[in-house]
Order: sequence, then structure tokens, then C-alpha cells
Amino acid sequence: MHVLPSDFDEQDYYRMAEIMNAKKKEDRPLSTMAFLRSMGMNPDEITEEQQGKEV
Repeated sequence: MHVLPSDFDEQDYYRMAEIMNAKKKEDRPLSTMAFLRSMGMNPDEITEEQQGKEV
């Protein structure tokens, strides 16, 4: 963990637990925009005509 035991004892327990339980970046949930981009879609480029067809 690259933390000295004496420094570890002085840290905020809840913050340290939060850090230790953090998920890897690839395991974290994606935002809607990030998910769409990962699927090759760019929601910023959807036209009004395309929006009307997706009802």
C-alpha cells in the first residue's frame, strides 16, 4: 500500500476503507454517455429526425 504503519494508524478509517474498496477503472459503472460512446455511438450527433424515429 506504500503507507507506513504509523501513517496508516493516523488516517481517517472511513476514507481509507473507501479507497481500499474502490473498483478498478474497468470495473466501474459507466455513465450513459460513456456507454454509448463505447458502443460507437455519439449522442451529440443525433439529429432531430433520428430522435423522432426512436419513439
